[in-house]
Amino acid sequence: MIKKIMITLITTLFSMSLAAESLYVFVPTEVRANKLQHKIGAYCSGVDVTVFGRAKDFHKKIKNFPPSAILSLLPVIERNHLFDPTITGLKNGIANEDYVLVSVDQPLNRSNLTNKKIGVVDLLGRKAMTKFVDNLLKAQVKLKRVTKVEDLLPLITFASVDAIFISKSLFNQLKSKSKLNLVSTPLNIKIGLASAALSDAIVKDKLNECLFSFDKQLNTTLGVDQWRTL
Repeated sequence: MIKKIMITLITTLFSMSLAAESLYVFVPTEVRANKLQHKIGAYCSGVDVTVFGRAKDFHKKIKNFPPSAILSLLPVIERNHLFDPTITGLKNGIANEDYVLVSVDQPLNRSNLTNKKIGVVDLLGRKAMTKFVDNLLKAQVKLKRVTKVEDLLPLITFASVDAIFISKSLFNQLKSKSKLNLVSTPLNIKIGLASAALSDAIVKDKLNECLFSFDKQLNTTLGVDQWRTL
């Protein structure tokens, strides 16, 4: 009986050690979090992968149970100072992407954005996201945060906001599938693509092996076409 208990205990501890490395992922996409988690997990043997659909849940989990590594957009990576950036995502050889304001029929006046209602996918939480967007736009706007990418289009469809703040690539996607006359306001603002950062250098090789094995479809879902070590 004691022998069986010892074997069970050793097996449990061994299993825990194999899954000791953990990766938290928060990259807003139109793919459900559980499906994305399954896809990423298939490439990350020996790593406990958790994908989050909401910024609030992601940041809370990091605070309470810090992982070995995180994968998110660069503004999120830069906010979490306990993690050292090690891998950056690229698209067409570039590590960032243009962002625009998207509205219906008429573009916004770039020099008159104060108090405009702007929709955005939340990355950082209410206060931090408001400060982040205000600094980028150089104006104090009324921010309407949503948790999912698919919630953005209804904001301008039903005139809940004056515009949505999104990447240029997402604008092209929305324009191709919406019957609305979507127009963009260029901003000369670039935001970093998905990147990975570590809290423990021990998992660096395992994280590299994981990300660099992603197939084309998974990379596209994450908004990149390749990865580069820093």
